[in-house]
Amino acid sequence: MRLAVRNVLKLRGYEIAEAGDGPTALELVKASRPDLVLLDMRLPGMDGIEVLSGLKKIDSTVPVVMITGYGHIQSAVDVMKMGASEYLQKPFENAQLVETVKRFAHSPQAPRAVTQPVPIPARPEPAAPPAQQVPELAPAAAAPAPAPAAAPRRRSPLLVPALALAALLAGFLLYRQASAGAAYYKEYPGVAANISALVWTEGKLFAGDWLTQAVYVYATGKDGLRLESTFPLEKTHISGLAAAGDTLYVADSWKKTIEARRIEPGLPLIRSFPAPGKVSALYYDGEYLWTCDSEGNAVLRRPDSELTPSVSFKLPEKPDQIFKDKGYLWTAVSSTGKLYRHKLDGSLTLDGVYTLKTARTGYPLSAFSWREGRLWFARDGLGVVFESGKGELVKE
Repeated sequence: MRLAVRNVLKLRGYEIAEAGDGPTALELVKASRPDLVLLDMRLPGMDGIEVLSGLKKIDSTVPVVMITGYGHIQSAVDVMKMGASEYLQKPFENAQLVETVKRFAHSPQAPRAVTQPVPIPARPEPAAPPAQQVPELAPAAAAPAPAPAAAPRRRSPLLVPALALAALLAGFLLYRQASAGAAYYKEYPGVAANISALVWTEGKLFAGDWLTQAVYVYATGKDGLRLESTFPLEKTHISGLAAAGDTLYVADSWKKTIEARRIEPGLPLIRSFPAPGKVSALYYDGEYLWTCDSEGNAVLRRPDSELTPSVSFKLPEKPDQIFKDKGYLWTAVSSTGKLYRHKLDGSLTLDGVYTLKTARTGYPLSAFSWREGRLWFARDGLGVVFESGKGELVKE
């Protein structure tokens, strides 16, 4: 989606700067003030409303057009109250996009050779002069607000978080396998492209896709991962999965809930539990359901009728993914791509920080799990699941 919007605007003389997630977008706006921000509502970890709030703290006058596929009226009202200038609902026509940009951004000069914008910033790079940013398409459009007075001080319109590049690179993905052991590495293409949670149970890999709002169940075979079942979970924004016997726990950081669902055809809902924060990760260790929210609050809960809290910890890295094995608690932060290993002591002491050896610039680590000493992980926007030995981890 970012690529499509970028091409439409570049052909009309605009210069584009892009960010693949909220924190990167905020850094980019600080470094190079854009004429306009196109901001997706649906982002992992830091959602569009949070990014909008951060943008307004940096520059209260920057026009922001919210883009999403959800037409929830209350969401539209909320973001307009927070200072969004316009609401653009997908699917929209190219002409509608261009006209919206014209109302808020300076008219571009005649097309000229412009520095190619950084499509997937691992680190923000300076935005080029006048341009527009590409987000993911967005919900119901609120009444257009008048364009702010011309602000010559700004430079390029900014393409903010849009993480729907999905299968664009599918035909170019490598399918390779190294030697066994620590150096083992394998890629399984052709899976869901926006996986936000992975969990193994009963020899099956359950993958939650935050964009399609569905849980996919895969089995391993000679030809890689084979899709066995698809369970649409309408209006559930999947941020975490955990399996406990015949129950699948599903975290929804948007609705601030944890759902208990029966592992059977349809994944029927057993009960929905309110969560005190935006739960970004789940893990069941056989005794406790570990939950972690966006502020780094990790809580061990008993898998009873109330998910009763037992012990809590504060994790400084504010992870959006967790996994516990016999020796350590593993956490990950998608925006940095780093994994953290904590000792299972009274304060979850940090024992090591790791990065992944095989880079995929612009496709953040979005889910991971361990199985029989191998790391399984996914990157948002790539229809690939990766399996590797411990040699894939590089200690800092």
